[in-house]
Amino acid sequence: MLNAPMLKRLGGGSAYTGKLPEGCILCAKGGKMVLFVSGICDAKCFYCPISSEKKMLDVMFADEMPIRDMRDAILEANMISATGTGITGGDPLKFHERTSDYIRMLKAEFGTRHHIHLYTISGSKEAIDSVAAAGLDEIRFHPPEEIWKYMDRSIFKQRIKWARDNGLSVGIEVPSLPGRDEDMKALIEFSERMDLDFINLNELEFSETNFGNLLGRNYTIKNDYESGAKGSRELALKMVRQFPNHTVHYCSAAFKDGVQLKNRLKRRASNIARRIDIVTKDGTILKGIVDSTDLQEVVENLKSVGVPEEMFFVNPKKKRVEIPTWIIPELKKLLDYSFYEVEEYPTWDAIEVERLKL
Repeated sequence: MLNAPMLKRLGGGSAYTGKLPEGCILCAKGGKMVLFVSGICDAKCFYCPISSEKKMLDVMFADEMPIRDMRDAILEANMISATGTGITGGDPLKFHERTSDYIRMLKAEFGTRHHIHLYTISGSKEAIDSVAAAGLDEIRFHPPEEIWKYMDRSIFKQRIKWARDNGLSVGIEVPSLPGRDEDMKALIEFSERMDLDFINLNELEFSETNFGNLLGRNYTIKNDYESGAKGSRELALKMVRQFPNHTVHYCSAAFKDGVQLKNRLKRRASNIARRIDIVTKDGTILKGIVDSTDLQEVVENLKSVGVPEEMFFVNPKKKRVEIPTWIIPELKKLLDYSFYEVEEYPTWDAIEVERLKL
C-alpha cells in the first residue's frame, strides 16, 4: 500500500501540496499590503464576508486605513515595509482602469520586485490585458460556486488563457464549502487539467454581513472562539490530500489572524513605535496614558515634575496625553491623576485591545 502524501504544514492548521504561490509566501511573512480598490461587485456570493463599511460601496482602503488616493496607500505600504500588494474588493477588474493605474503607481514607487496579485470574479480580455500591461504578477480567479462542476464550459477557461497569454501566474481561490465535496473536487480537477499554478481553499468564515446567509444554509460556527464554519477545514484538508501532484493550499482563519496579520502588525509596529512605546511579541503596542479633560494642564504638570518633552506625547485624535508605562509608578507619587496602561494595535485605527488602571 502506498503511503499517504505528506502535507506541508503551515501555522494555524494550514497545509498544502506542491509549491505555494508567491503571493501567499509574502503574505505569510506579513509583507503584503491589502489594497481594497472598491466594494462594488456584480456577483452575489452568499458567503461574501466583506464588512458593511465596504460592501457594495465605492470606497478604498489600504489595510485598515481608508484612503483618498494612492499617496495614502504608498504611506501605508511604507509603514509595513511592504514587499508586495494584494488587490481586492469587491471586484478590482470591474474598475480595471483604476486598478491598472494603481498597479503602475506601486511598481513605479517600489520597483518591479514589488509583487502584486489580484482577486477577481470577472475579467474581460481588455481588463486582463490592462492589468497585465500595468505590471500585475499573479491573478486569482474566483468562479461562483454554482459553476464549479462546469468550468470547462465556462468563460473562466477563456479568462485563464487571456491571463496566461500575458505571462501571469494564474490560480483559483475559493472558500471550502462544507457539503460540497463533489463540486470542489470537480473544480480542483479542472485546475489540475488546466495546469494552473495553484488553487487556494480558504476556510469558510462567519462575518457580520454573511452570518444570516450561512445560518440559512445550515452552516454552523465550529466553536465559541473561532469564526470558521464547522466542516470547512476538514473538507479542505481532504481535498489537499486527494491531489498530491497539484498545488492545493488550505488557508485557515487561524493562519490569517495568528500568522499573516500578526507578522504584518509586527512590521508596522517596528516602524511606528516611539521611544515611549513598548512593542509586544504579538506586534501590539503598550503605552501609558493620563486621564484628564485638560490636556494642557497635564502637559504643564508633567514639565513641572521634570518629565522631558520627548517623554510625553499629546494625542489630539484620542484626546489624551501618552507617556511611557515605566515612569507611571513614580508619577503617581507626584501627580493626582488616574494613570492607565493601554494595549493597542499598531494599525491606522489603533484599536484598543486592553486598558489597565495602574
